[in-house]
Amino acid sequence: MIVVIGLPAYADSPDGEKCAGGLAVEIAAAAVRRGGTVELVGKVGNDGAGDAVVVALGRMGVGHAALLRDPVLPTPVFAAPAVDEDAAELDSNLPAGRLLPEDPAARPALEAADVDLALKFLPQAGVVVLSGALPEAAVTAAVDGAAFAGARIVALLPPGTVPPALPVEATVLETPPDDDGSFGRMVGIFAGALDAGVDPVAAFREAVGSAGWEPVAE
Repeated sequence: MIVVIGLPAYADSPDGEKCAGGLAVEIAAAAVRRGGTVELVGKVGNDGAGDAVVVALGRMGVGHAALLRDPVLPTPVFAAPAVDEDAAELDSNLPAGRLLPEDPAARPALEAADVDLALKFLPQAGVVVLSGALPEAAVTAAVDGAAFAGARIVALLPPGTVPPALPVEATVLETPPDDDGSFGRMVGIFAGALDAGVDPVAAFREAVGSAGWEPVAE
């Protein structure tokens, strides 16, 4: 089992159907497509947008038994940028939109107790993916839970972030500042391959190739 720890958001798909979005969701969906059993540990608001996220995850085949509800703060929403249609035809690198509310303190957050409880509920985890910035205590809870389950850790860090205390065998990847979704797909495929017993080097090679990336010669 792959456990992805991160915060999903509400988003509208291009065809107008309500769906879930965000890096954690992209990773989880890619791991499911790779053939893995996936649970998303996160938190959404106790609102209609949160309901839509839960339904979308179910449609994707992503487990949400450990998806918590915040009774006060709203589910984050991806707001697509307003782009001139003529310009959109000429520019393939359009801005990525923004997450609302913009203030992180106004969105649900995962605490150490949330992560600890979730991983105790999911002791069969084989891979634990930390898909976003977490409080230090929450990272410690994730590391302890992964160690108890004998799971590998894949940690994603924003650029310039000081790495938290992680086991030496953990895989640490820097999240690109501008991502078209291929990074999340790559991480999901990598986690799925690890969970299937593929050697880490071979798993990473598979993930990079499947995501359409090309290795860079040193």
